[in-house]
Amino acid sequence: MTIIIDEKTKVKYTRLKGHTYLDIPIIREGSDENSNITFLYDTGAYITVINREIYEWHSLNKLPRKEAMMGGHVGSTPGYIFQIPGLKVGKRLFIGVWAFTPKCKNIKQNLLGDNVIEYFRPLQDNQNDCFYFLDNLTPDKSI
Repeated sequence: MTIIIDEKTKVKYTRLKGHTYLDIPIIREGSDENSNITFLYDTGAYITVINREIYEWHSLNKLPRKEAMMGGHVGSTPGYIFQIPGLKVGKRLFIGVWAFTPKCKNIKQNLLGDNVIEYFRPLQDNQNDCFYFLDNLTPDKSI
């Protein structure tokens, strides 16, 4: 399955138990390699979350960070706020996306939060079983 962004760019996604998961490349400074991270598309998350194992695996723990607390429906979790060097959603490259990583390793889910989602307007097409994303950064020429 694919999600169409800007009507030209496709981003792979999967569905599991009513949730949508996106594979998004993370861009690291000083590296030509891009590695995909699977994020839950979470309209309820204020900020993007990367679990501790992925945070360490991609050497994001070497970036400047600040201690923080994340609150949610299960309580508060201590962790760190940091900036991801780059996330590539379709053809759009987001530089310096703020993200949270918990100190503990028992939180496994990565969340694509509203600080990235807000740049896209999703439209669900039940007939074709897909999501279409319209870029909020590009003016609508039909208006």
